[in-house]
Amino acid sequence: MTAPVRSFQAVSVRNPQANIRSKQLAKSFQKLMTREEAQREWFAGLLWKAFPEATSENEVAELVAEVLTTEKRPVTSRGVRNWLRCENTPHFRYFLPVLAMAGAEAVFQMIDGEE
Repeated sequence: MTAPVRSFQAVSVRNPQANIRSKQLAKSFQKLMTREEAQREWFAGLLWKAFPEATSENEVAELVAEVLTTEKRPVTSRGVRNWLRCENTPHFRYFLPVLAMAGAEAVFQMIDGEE
């Protein structure tokens, strides 16, 4: 026979302190995710600024992959599309070259915190 499964609500009702703590953790996790998502969106915007001549996501992905690929570290257009869609975070090694390609205006936006 299997043991009855307790729901999260049943456990949290019995211990109000645990309920408060879990709500605090959930709020802090939401803040962290929001900040990370904002950073991913900002980087995706940089990719578009770095190649203003591109007219589609695929074109941006191919151009970025071509520019960032080195002998030791290939960058695929699929990986760049994941960056553009904010699904993955790029390694820091790609941040500075993209920032340089996007231009000085992007640097000032980062410093000033403008969106």
